Amino acid sequence: MTAATTWQLLFVDDDLDICRQVQEYLEGEIITSPDDRLQVETLNDFGSALNELEVRRFDLLSLDVHLGPYSSMSDEEIGITTLQDIQQRRFVPVVFYTGLPHLVRHLVTPLIQVVEKTEGLPRLLDSLRNIFATRLPAVNRALIRHLETIQREYMWDFVAHHWAQFSDTSDHTALAYLLARRLATSLSGSGIQQLAQELGDSTGTAVTAGQVHPMRYYVIPPVEPAPMAGDIYQGQIGEHNGRWVLLTPSCDLVTGREKADLVLLARCLPLTEQVEYQQWRDGLPTPSRTSNGKLQDLFRNNRRDSQSERFYFLPGALSLPDLVVDFQQLMTLQREHMGGLERLASLDSPFAEALLARFTRYFGRLDTPDLDVAVLLQRLRAVNGERTA
Repeated sequence: MTAATTWQLLFVDDDLDICRQVQEYLEGEIITSPDDRLQVETLNDFGSALNELEVRRFDLLSLDVHLGPYSSMSDEEIGITTLQDIQQRRFVPVVFYTGLPHLVRHLVTPLIQVVEKTEGLPRLLDSLRNIFATRLPAVNRALIRHLETIQREYMWDFVAHHWAQFSDTSDHTALAYLLARRLATSLSGSGIQQLAQELGDSTGTAVTAGQVHPMRYYVIPPVEPAPMAGDIYQGQIGEHNGRWVLLTPSCDLVTGREKADLVLLARCLPLTEQVEYQQWRDGLPTPSRTSNGKLQDLFRNNRRDSQSERFYFLPGALSLPDLVVDFQQLMTLQREHMGGLERLASLDSPFAEALLARFTRYFGRLDTPDLDVAVLLQRLRAVNGERTA
């Protein structure tokens, strides 16, 4: 059972009567569960609201479209500039409660809602609930709380106790590196499961030891500006239009000291095109043990035999479908032509390294004749026969 939560809403409008009406109507309203409540703070000035966003955290912002100095702009520019001013301060979902909905209607997304004032306060409350139903405000709050907890504990429990070592060093970035790595480590494995628990998500905590959630495979979108081994692309190469994974070592692609004129990519085929999947699907609702086993073997990237190592399975995530990398379908491409491909994601560590290791094993394997076991057994029988004689 999750604890009750007070969600913080900042409402901004230069009309004092509207601010009062909104606060009276929304204060204490149920948002996500019977125990959760909404707390409303109002401001009458857009500039003050921007300053408030820089020093305080709110779960949601609702405001009229700000004209003021923007009044000389086009309708579309007014809405965009208002939103940009907010986005430059903090991530916070927005509901525009306005008499000028045409100025911001083109900005609507699941996290940016528009309610015309004539629609009334019940419609405003519905829009707030719709945004909270995305769970993103809860994820955002849990993530911030997690990072602040790690920072607080690290600073008090380690840095404060070892300050003499830090104060004596001339490397003033050492602490920043240590803290950054601490935060990064806290967001892997058990850290992610802890976040899932805070969000009341049982699926995020049910991962068996030694296994990972599919999203752990990827960094979406890629962070590094230069291409990296394990990057997944989409586009046309030769006669084939599809998805590809980059196999060229990252060190050969570093901007400013590129060593690779050509890059090597392997084709990523949809799982639905694989025989193992098709046989399993044809057997539904009760596929045979054999088809179940073959499909599961395709998913297990740790198997090591000449047939299975030809493939590397990539689980689906967001817009990426389940994919199977085939190391027998390779293409080379001029490095400068990579700009014609769409870079979708990067494989995270250690999965990018595992992909390259599997590729190296597959193409570096050395086939040798099988040992004549019958001759060996005959010799062993002869040796042991002499001992028992």
